[in-house]
Amino acid sequence: MRYTQVKRKILIYTLFNILLVSNAGAGDKPYEGDSVNNIPEFDCVIEPSEIVAVGSPVPGVIETIHVHRSDPVQKGAVIAELESSVERATLVLAKARAELTTLIEVRQENAAFERRTQRRNQALFQKSSLSAQDMDKLMTETRIAQLQVRQEKDNKLIAELEYRRAQAALQRRTIRSPVEGVVMERFKSVGEYVENEPVLRIAQLDPLHVEVIIPVNFLGRIKPGMRAEVTPVVPGFGKYLATVKRVDGVADAASGTFGAWLSLRNPDYAIPGGLRCRLGFLLAEEPAGPVTTRKPVIGKGSTPHVSFGAGVEPSTPVDFVAASSAP
Repeated sequence: MRYTQVKRKILIYTLFNILLVSNAGAGDKPYEGDSVNNIPEFDCVIEPSEIVAVGSPVPGVIETIHVHRSDPVQKGAVIAELESSVERATLVLAKARAELTTLIEVRQENAAFERRTQRRNQALFQKSSLSAQDMDKLMTETRIAQLQVRQEKDNKLIAELEYRRAQAALQRRTIRSPVEGVVMERFKSVGEYVENEPVLRIAQLDPLHVEVIIPVNFLGRIKPGMRAEVTPVVPGFGKYLATVKRVDGVADAASGTFGAWLSLRNPDYAIPGGLRCRLGFLLAEEPAGPVTTRKPVIGKGSTPHVSFGAGVEPSTPVDFVAASSAP
């Protein structure tokens, strides 16, 4: 009887160890099979793809600012100008010098006269009526006259280059938007001096970037090119389709997470930046849900407004970049 109980305990202990070893081995195996089927939804945040603090390439006093907060701007559009009366006057002077041709015409006439003089005296030299010294002097004067024509042409070329430089100097006092987006903030006003400080901050909202922090257990299962459905947590927004662009190759050991960034098209600026969201990855064969397309409601003037649906007045202005913290 005692022998049977001992044998039973040994058998139970052995089976328990076998189960522990098998579970440990299963945990050490690389992930196989469907890479997205068991991935849950994650918290995420929608951010502008670019936030640019636009400054001036040269110091000066601001003469005009053409945009205000939340105004949409196109890439290359003039958004501010510095006081540039001296540069404009310099440009006019350089243009006048570049267009002058009087000195070239004077030198050409002088060179033509020297050639005629040399031809007339060539006959006298052949008849020995003119000394070799005098003939050499005439030939030298003719050559000098020709070189003076070339010199004036070179001076005109230099004047044209100086005109181009004056144009470039004037253009540097015009501040243009480096991206297409909306104005987030104005740091300067008309009449203020600017040197190393930014004048405006502009956010690029098409495309948007969706940042998601994922547990390290899913490292290797999230890859560029995968699609995901992004749902802002703000009421009145639907689901949007995004594509994975970049995935961290190194995880954060302290938090046990890694990051992924997705690109979300936003051609109508229907989705403000700075929103919290929920993100679910899609299977390759899984069709995306209905994608919401919302256009901003444009109010009076150039300030755009976004309609959030019921409970929010259509005329209430809303920033395209909302203030939020990382999930």
